[in-house]
Amino acid sequence: MGLSITDKTSESTLTEDQIKDIKEEERSAEDSSDFSRLAQGIARAGDMEWAKKVYIKAEDKAEVSYDFMYLAEDLCIYLKDKEWAKKVYIKAEDKAEVCRDFMRLARCIYDTLEDKEWAEKNFIKAEDKAENFDNFRELAVHLGGKFGNKEWAKKVYIKAEDKAEDSGDFQFLAESLYQKFGDKEWAKKAYIKAEDKAEFYEDFYGLAESVNDYLGDKKWAKLLKQKAKKLL
Repeated sequence: MGLSITDKTSESTLTEDQIKDIKEEERSAEDSSDFSRLAQGIARAGDMEWAKKVYIKAEDKAEVSYDFMYLAEDLCIYLKDKEWAKKVYIKAEDKAEVCRDFMRLARCIYDTLEDKEWAEKNFIKAEDKAENFDNFRELAVHLGGKFGNKEWAKKVYIKAEDKAEDSGDFQFLAESLYQKFGDKEWAKKAYIKAEDKAEFYEDFYGLAESVNDYLGDKKWAKLLKQKAKKLL
């Protein structure tokens, strides 16, 4: 069980001059992130009671989902107070609107609270809110990474592929597929689509480097560089 917010990990190491400066910063703080950053320093110095008071002000000033997420992470890391953090994450969830809000929230909940079920619910909401290639690709990366759900990630990569528009999208997709799954065949198909969509020197040259690095296909890479040179 973590420390309560009334415990101190150590005696305060703040000097009188530092205390004076912090009080001045506290008076001039305007938004939630200002108060959170200030509270971090106070907590690091060992004064948990003061840090708690400043974090309360941070919560009062929080407006958008990210404000609450940032605060909840701090409460877990610096005050070791997961119960308070849970309440703040609930507020973050209530304020979440777009795909990236829910993605970030799911990741934070999983990392700080290790609550896989709650994180999964927010990943589902993120997928429902996903609109474009970047949304789906980023979501797939999170799902197939630390969260460890590769089957779900593959399904989301399929949606990402459907939303891919230009050469860069397909190249990013191919690289992700190879990195996350080692799926050379699927990656190769994505690279072919990337080549079909390529228009400029940078497109072909970037593809050549990527094909060489990920697939190890020097012959294909050479052909792509030849196409790039023709556009100079």
